[in-house]
Amino acid sequence: MKARNLSDFRREGFELGAVKVTMMSRSTCGSCARVAAQIEPVVRDHGGSLEIVDVDRSADLAAEFGDRVPVILVDDEEVACWEIDDDELIDAMERARGA
Repeated sequence: MKARNLSDFRREGFELGAVKVTMMSRSTCGSCARVAAQIEPVVRDHGGSLEIVDVDRSADLAAEFGDRVPVILVDDEEVACWEIDDDELIDAMERARGA
C-alpha cells in the first residue's frame, strides 16, 4: 500500500482533524433551512465539515427521524433536535475533537 501524505487527503476532500457535523433534514421543513443557514458559518469557522441529509431519500431514515427534524449530529452523535445554540454546537465540536 502506497504511503499517503496530507496533501493526498486534502485532494480527496478530507481534512485531518475536521469534525463532521450532519444535519438531518427534509425539503418540506422550514426550520431546517433556517438552522442550516445558522450553523453553516459556525461549522466552517470552527474547522468542521457540514453534510445535510434529506431523510426522505431513505425509507429507513424517514422512519427513524419522522417529523423530528432538523436533528444535528456531531461525528455521528446526536447533539440537538429542532434547535441548537451556536455555543452548544461549538462545545459539541470541541468535545468531538478532544479539545
